[in-house]
Amino acid sequence: MEYVKKLKEIIKEKQTVRTLAHRKSVFLFLINNQGNGQKSNAVNKDYQFIFQLEVADARTTEGPLVLGIYNGVFGKMDLDLNYNSFQKQSFLDDALSNQLAIYLTQELLYRPYDDKWYLENMVITIADYLVKQTSRNLSNNDELKMGITPFQMQKIKHHITENIDHQISTTDLASLVKLSVHHFIRMFKRTTGETPQQFTKRLKMQRAKELLLYSEDNIIQVGMGVGCDNASHFTQLFKSSYGITPLRFRKAHRQMALAAS
Repeated sequence: MEYVKKLKEIIKEKQTVRTLAHRKSVFLFLINNQGNGQKSNAVNKDYQFIFQLEVADARTTEGPLVLGIYNGVFGKMDLDLNYNSFQKQSFLDDALSNQLAIYLTQELLYRPYDDKWYLENMVITIADYLVKQTSRNLSNNDELKMGITPFQMQKIKHHITENIDHQISTTDLASLVKLSVHHFIRMFKRTTGETPQQFTKRLKMQRAKELLLYSEDNIIQVGMGVGCDNASHFTQLFKSSYGITPLRFRKAHRQMALAAS
């Protein structure tokens, strides 16, 4: 990947990030260290892409933001940029984020280096969007008042995860925390900003992404793994979440993995 070699010159070594960082910095990372479709435990592989820019609005954080995509998953890292520090951020993982990320990886693979300015504009676009999503999430958290306790949320999330390949009703979730359905829906949305079904769908689609990235299951099997009884229904749900079909999502990230190997 010629772009990778050239753009590494922007930040030659990941160890220099901390020395460059200041409050208004945003570091965008695009990392894929998969091997043969499996997760890699290697910690010394090069970063494919790191880009630093400054933002006018620093209210999103007390320090610099380190945001990006790690093996197809959106999240953040600490300033040391250690793989082990990666934390998934579900609020970044929406349709527009995925479309921008896949478009950027395709540009990395196929656009001539003479058009580097265009690539940098793409980088700024996706970084700006991720920063705005982070700011919006922080604002929403400030506005939301606690309705469902952290213990109850943990219990709900565990139930969804354990039954990810089944249909999960709002009634089932309400019974877990011993609330009426009406009161549960109201308290749940006050706590999370989502309805129980939106929350469940998001967890299911995140699991679908993991299966598409890290397993050899076909699309039908992936759909069944998240409780969809036919490929058409699964494709519709996945596209409504990420703006791209499951097949195209898998192909795009496998192209990126092959190019990085």
